[in-house]
Amino acid sequence: MLDDVAARPLPGIAVSERGEHYLVLRPRRRYRYGSDIAVGAAVVIVLAVLVMTAISPVFIVLLPLAVLPGIPLLLDHRPDLAVSAVVDDDGSTRVTVHGEASSQLAAAVDAFLGALPQAPAHADEESDRVATAG
Repeated sequence: MLDDVAARPLPGIAVSERGEHYLVLRPRRRYRYGSDIAVGAAVVIVLAVLVMTAISPVFIVLLPLAVLPGIPLLLDHRPDLAVSAVVDDDGSTRVTVHGEASSQLAAAVDAFLGALPQAPAHADEESDRVATAG
């Protein structure tokens, strides 16, 4: 079921994380700046400040500049949508969707989930409905 969701062509949307029973959809990045580049830049800044500290201890005040490469990642708010599919004991698949979605992604996921067949109601759920309806 998750393979069908991942294979569905969604403009500007990519699978950012995938597990055995879930996947996370989010808009594609416009640029290649991730946590790996931010950490590398922070390490370079820390090493440069430490080398400059050998010249003069006053340069140690520049050490907080190592936080600057992480700021774009903190400000990057792209909506994530998690889709989970777990097979129940009776053989049916329980699908849950959680998160924020753009209008295109919400429409595509809604169309996909609307096309899925409904699971038959269990006997204990029907008795609960009857008991609470009266």
